[in-house]
Amino acid sequence: MYKYTKRILCASLASLMAISAFAGCGDSSTESSSQGSSSQGSSGTGSTAEVQQYTVDQMMADAQIAMGDEDNVTLKVWGPQASIELLQKQCDAFVQNFKDLGRTITIECVAQGESDAAANVKTDPSAAADVFAFASDQGLDLFNGGYVQQVRLNYREDLESKSISEAYDTVKFQGADDAEEGIYAYPETGDNSYVLFYDKRVLSDEDVKTMEGIMKVCNEEKKYFAFNLGDGFYGCVVPFTAGGTLSLSEDLQTQVLNYDYDQVNAVAKAFVDLCSTSDYFKSEDVNQTLVSGFKNGTYACGVVGSWQIANIEVALGENMGAVKLPTINVNGEDKQLISMYGYKHLGVNAQTKYPMTAQALAFYLTGEECQTQRCKELGWGPSIQSLVDSDLVQDNIALSAIYAQREFSIPQANIRTAFFNPTGAYGGYLVDPTKDHSDAEMKAQYDNMVENITVS
Repeated sequence: MYKYTKRILCASLASLMAISAFAGCGDSSTESSSQGSSSQGSSGTGSTAEVQQYTVDQMMADAQIAMGDEDNVTLKVWGPQASIELLQKQCDAFVQNFKDLGRTITIECVAQGESDAAANVKTDPSAAADVFAFASDQGLDLFNGGYVQQVRLNYREDLESKSISEAYDTVKFQGADDAEEGIYAYPETGDNSYVLFYDKRVLSDEDVKTMEGIMKVCNEEKKYFAFNLGDGFYGCVVPFTAGGTLSLSEDLQTQVLNYDYDQVNAVAKAFVDLCSTSDYFKSEDVNQTLVSGFKNGTYACGVVGSWQIANIEVALGENMGAVKLPTINVNGEDKQLISMYGYKHLGVNAQTKYPMTAQALAFYLTGEECQTQRCKELGWGPSIQSLVDSDLVQDNIALSAIYAQREFSIPQANIRTAFFNPTGAYGGYLVDPTKDHSDAEMKAQYDNMVENITVS
């Protein structure tokens, strides 16, 4: 790992080494686990085979396992505004559990959106929350800067066995000096992506299978299709549908685009021909317009993420439809739109004064009980595979559509922030009817996107 990361983590290493004192509490056969446990404050060199593994239930049943010698603990937790009431209830239950086990904990939950969490942690780690939620694409910056602790090795096996494989993969990082990958966050949700929501009174199940079918009805019925290609989170469907993928240089600093211009340009032209020529295609901030458009009947459909499910359900009621993204016809071939698919995680601040308790809290909050509560009360899609497969998710039309799109997606991980603006500018250009879409200009716009993304 990078030197700064090691410097930050060493500050709490003394506390983390306390794990060795109780990793095998109640089982004398686990005394040898101390070496593996004490390594977790460094850079992922410990082997999970050397460490006693715990489930959430086991951790919650033993204060020594969860907290070590920490007591009179005060923690701050960040989560999005919509979740604060439930988050505080869950944290209060955690507090009461350890009060019953003879420990004192105080937890304050503060509203902080996941999209800005990493930036705020980086601005002032000492003032940031001990435990905070963030989107998976922010994990790389948090790891590179040494802002998050490595997950306790004692919890790794449980997380790996229960989590969606891709969600677990997005919390793995390995620096240049690391012997192996470490785990640097706790998977919290598995639904940070987008699908097509539509008004079933306007569009049929057959119509929404293809971009062409959607635009035909929208043009005839004079109703809008909203898809914010001007935002790189959505605009990436153009290069991804063309077979493009992302990777990183060995130093984890430079974005490498595995794009083929001819293939990307073919998909780009399909969007130009279909969308820039219609008065009823809107590339706009769907978070600001789609719900109201459904309410007043001016919108037939739109592409947006899981965070708008509850609002769209209110707007459309039983007329709400939700499906994976449609196909688009490219030179006579129907190509499935490939999206970016993200996850949300809980990280533990590398500068927390209470690393043991903070890790225990993050483990608890991402456990099955808490994920089930959030799915039922907030509509959040879980990151635990058994919950994804359950009726709780599969009977939910919107969540099941989002998980169906996962098959046709690129994981939102190891993405440099420089990726989004150029990708959005390119996507927005393609569907803007006022722009020049000549071959020369199309190539120039593509080259500009690539250059701005890959610049070091």
